[in-house]
Amino acid sequence: MTRILDTPVEISPGFHANLLALWAGLSWLSGRGHPERSWPINLLVGAISGFTLVLADVGHAFAHSISARMGGAPMDRIKLSSGMPRTIYDDNNVPPRAHRMRAMGGPVFSAFGLVVSLLLRAVTPKDSLAREVAGWSCIGHGLIFTGSLAPLPIVDGGSLLKWTLVDRGRTPEEADRVVQQAGIATGIAAAGAGAALASQRRWLPATGLIAAGLVAIGSALGKIR
Repeated sequence: MTRILDTPVEISPGFHANLLALWAGLSWLSGRGHPERSWPINLLVGAISGFTLVLADVGHAFAHSISARMGGAPMDRIKLSSGMPRTIYDDNNVPPRAHRMRAMGGPVFSAFGLVVSLLLRAVTPKDSLAREVAGWSCIGHGLIFTGSLAPLPIVDGGSLLKWTLVDRGRTPEEADRVVQQAGIATGIAAAGAGAALASQRRWLPATGLIAAGLVAIGSALGKIR
């Protein structure tokens, strides 16, 4: 097991498979969007763009390790696998403030990364490789930031909501019910927006929103952990 920022990191074979699939997919998109490019250039663009997306995803998780340490409740390990990075805490018997500090690091990192990426994209020449890579970085940080603040049990927004309610006098059980209701409402809203887009034949965003809505509802009901 390796250590990064003094935090143990478990890396499963599925994580490496994801990296290869991401590289292949981004290289293909580069070639499709710019047929004049050679394949070595497409592979290079795919590798650099993939690195920015992995940095957005994995950096979000490692930012939690920093905020958790600042909150006096250090993270025990990070697991990198075929899904999203998992931040693992063996001791969850900590005060609400510590729970909130654990959850804050990732969104702060993603917000900072999004702002920097937007600035870089604004100052790079149109149709340049740098602008294309900055665009992928915007997408990565933007999606992770938005998703992390959803009021779902498996992401930071749910934890922040729960422990803020507990700090204001609710019991953990009562706060869990509020998070569940908020998560179901969020899922229904996302799926409804997806259905509206599907009626306009905007299939790609419609599919994404409907899938996100189903995941949100599954998470709120405890079916996805």
